Amino acid sequence: MNKIKFGLVTGAAGLLGFEHCKTLLNAGFGLIMIDINERLLKKKYNILTEKYKNIPIKFFVVDISSESKMKKMISKLNKENFFVRVLINNACVDPKPQKISKKKNIIKTWDLELNVGLKGAYLAIELFSEKMKENKDGCIINMASDLSIIAPNQDIYKGVYKNFVKPVTYSVIKHGLIGMTKYYAANLAKYNITCNAISPVGVYDNQPQKFVKNLINLIPMKRMATKNDINFLIQFLINDNQKFITGQNIAIDGGRTIL
Repeated sequence: MNKIKFGLVTGAAGLLGFEHCKTLLNAGFGLIMIDINERLLKKKYNILTEKYKNIPIKFFVVDISSESKMKKMISKLNKENFFVRVLINNACVDPKPQKISKKKNIIKTWDLELNVGLKGAYLAIELFSEKMKENKDGCIINMASDLSIIAPNQDIYKGVYKNFVKPVTYSVIKHGLIGMTKYYAANLAKYNITCNAISPVGVYDNQPQKFVKNLINLIPMKRMATKNDINFLIQFLINDNQKFITGQNIAIDGGRTIL
């Protein structure tokens, strides 16, 4: 039996994760969806299986920061001879402004957020790159942020989200992902595996008008990113003909980080 080429997305039930899933399916890949939110993951899985009836789709409710649980999932995939050619590390605990609390355990949130955003990405690359190396083919994409390049401008939240401050953990994770991207790009290159990062500015998702205005005032192109802006780049990076761009952090930011 020939190996079936799949794309795998962590954090698949989220806003961008779901978009990455559709991009992979539109490119003809089978799909593996991973998320910790079972209810939302099943909902998104049902939407995709209804639309893409002839493409294999699987989902797993997995804590990506757990090595044992990740290995158990991979063992199941290996038994079915699936080959994950594309890995999109998208999972991240991104504190939402509307959910901010005045009191929090800063060490607990530090551990949780870094475990998902960095340890989870590390485990996924380590474990899934084994088959990629055997096949001498693979594409790894780490979803970073414009905050992998610049510091957060806390002023964009003023007058919109009371007391919200973008936490240091988010910057640490996104900067860390860039180091991880370069590390694996160098170490996996001899196996014909590419590893790149994507760093979008804030993606429009019906945020309050004042927040949008505050943000686009910092962006030369005077708009937020769209889902399609990111989809187009994913399409390019996962293409079989893209074999030579690796180790890069590609900003989709309308020029924000050049100022």
